[in-house]
This record gives sequence, C-alpha cells and structure tokens, in this order.
Amino acid sequence: MRPLASFLLIAFTLAAGAAETWRWKDENGVVHYSDRPAPGAERVNVGPASRPGSTSAIAPAARTAAPAAAQQASTTQSYSRCVIATPANDAVFNAVNFVDASVQIEPALQDGHRIQVILNGRAYPDWPEAMSSYTLSNLNRGSYSLSVRVLDADGRTLCNGSPSSFHVRQPSLLAPARPAARRP
Repeated sequence: MRPLASFLLIAFTLAAGAAETWRWKDENGVVHYSDRPAPGAERVNVGPASRPGSTSAIAPAARTAAPAAAQQASTTQSYSRCVIATPANDAVFNAVNFVDASVQIEPALQDGHRIQVILNGRAYPDWPEAMSSYTLSNLNRGSYSLSVRVLDADGRTLCNGSPSSFHVRQPSLLAPARPAARRP
C-alpha cells in the first residue's frame, strides 16, 4: 500500500508542476496567483519547483555582486509568488493528526515582512512568521482550506495566494467496510 501511495504522491506532484499559472492584480494592487484565469489575468511561465534543501542555481558570487542600489530597490519589490507548496491541492491523508505544510515566496521574504498562513479562513496562530515550512497539528477528520499571504510591518497584505485544499480521514468504528461483529 505504501509504494502505491508514494507513486500517487509523485504523480500528483508532477501533474501539479505542469499546471498553468495565472497572475493578476486586484483593485487594491495586491497580486494574486491561481491555476484558473480571472478577468485581466496574464499567464505566467513557472519553471520547475525547487526541492527543499536544494541550493539556488545562481552562483554565490553572482548573488553577492549586486550593487547596494539594486539591493535597496529590492526591498520595495512586490512579491511575484506566494503559494502553498505542500500539501498538494486535494491531497488526502489517512489516519494522521498532523500534516507537513510548506509555502513558496518569491522573491525571498524581505526584512520587516511576515508570512501568514490561513487555515479554514482564519490565521493559523502557531505558524512562525518567517518560516516557509511547519507541521500543522491536532487536525481532526475533515476537509481543510489552506492559503498564504505576505504582510508588511503594518499588517498590509503584499501578496495573497490562492487557497489549496486537503482532506484528513480517520478510521471509524462505524465504517461500512468493517465486518460486522459475530454474536456468540
């Protein structure tokens, strides 16, 4: 069963990487990303996702060679991407009480800005504001909606990601597939 689950997870991950991505700004100037086009949206070409623990393809010398003026300008850049990387959209977890989650923010989180993860419409209070991954714990059976946004020091939204959903299933004593107890 485990090899099948691993294969399906890899297949869903590869399929998610092949999806189209659309970008648009709302009336407040907040950039949004989605897998579905919205009025006024433009298609974004997204390269392969980086793997956790992997290093950037840019050489270290090239990263440090930027002049101070360019670094100063980057502090006022808007974010081009803020998405839930894991769990994959519509992922199903069986008999678990926790789910590992991660977000992707591009460019990297800037000084004074923070990550806010929204679980079922409410800010997840335990998520560390500067961390890109965390374990969501104490999850009961049900479906969950997860999204991310980047906030500045004043709490203004700088980037608002599209929600992703996942589902937690727990075993039940009342499960119809469970064989009926025999009476003596």
